[in-house]
Amino acid sequence: MELVITVLRCAPIPTEEGCPPSCEELRESARVLHADALTVYNALLCCLPHTVPAGRRGRRFVLGQQRTVGPQGGCVGIEQTVTVALPPCLPCNPVEGP
Repeated sequence: MELVITVLRCAPIPTEEGCPPSCEELRESARVLHADALTVYNALLCCLPHTVPAGRRGRRFVLGQQRTVGPQGGCVGIEQTVTVALPPCLPCNPVEGP
């Protein structure tokens, strides 16, 4: 199964007079975006291997592309794709009638 994890935050935008965001605002936005990207990446590497019962090798997964989204509509963020192996389907037991 392919999952997409998205984190969006408010992005600095021009003022009503049309002045661009300050360098400090842009720098802080970039710093937060980078921290979000690392947090999502590290959380997946930390937590996904522990999503199966003890004694197993761990859930198989592949981290895909992480990309920056925006800035658009006053938001900027990241999208991280991850493909996770699901357990095989078990056959259904037929329902027995009365």
